[in-house]
Amino acid sequence: MNFIVSSCRIVPGCVWLNREVYFESTREPFDMNSFFSSVYEHIGIDYRRFYKMDALSKLGFLASEILLAGSDREQPKPDTGIILFNKNSSLEADMNYQKTIQHKDDFFPSPTEFVYTLPNIVAGEIAIRNKIYGETAFYVLRRFYSDTINDVIDDALHVGGIKCALGGWINVDIPKNAVDGFMMLCASMPLKFANNGFTPCLPAGLKGVRTGNIDFLTYSDIIDLYRNFKI
Repeated sequence: MNFIVSSCRIVPGCVWLNREVYFESTREPFDMNSFFSSVYEHIGIDYRRFYKMDALSKLGFLASEILLAGSDREQPKPDTGIILFNKNSSLEADMNYQKTIQHKDDFFPSPTEFVYTLPNIVAGEIAIRNKIYGETAFYVLRRFYSDTINDVIDDALHVGGIKCALGGWINVDIPKNAVDGFMMLCASMPLKFANNGFTPCLPAGLKGVRTGNIDFLTYSDIIDLYRNFKI
């Protein structure tokens, strides 16, 4: 049985970690870039590459930073993978890049914008930061399908040669000024009980402690975690 070690939910103005509020902003109206910067500062890291990322990569990066807090960033992780999903692909970066090439008289293709015109770049950003060398994949779906997300991650943990995976839904809607992030640290490793909490036997370099009830990697637990925080 695969299980969910921890989960992070990010929506406009609020971040949850394992069903508890991790960060909340009362700023009105909601501004996506300011919100991302505030969460970044709250985490307390120094990673200048963050400011060059597009909104999709920032959303995924912040969720991964929260879930992997305390992990050894320098420890190679060949048995850990990244499997993400969304609806809008890399539309924000696509639109920004289109602006640089649509007029003959103002034609200036931007390498900075072009690099983010694939949604799986967010998986690459997370992998580089954490030296994750296992499977990485990004799927574009019509909407949040908990059964599909569960099946793909579950298969990767069973037959994909990995023991842990960062997986979930990372979606940005620029016209609606909306973010919809839900990321999980999933594992196929056994559990130990110590210090009033369940400690998974994670691969070298990873850290994760979960108190209270364990969420198993099933479509029902995934939809429960996702909808529990949906605004």
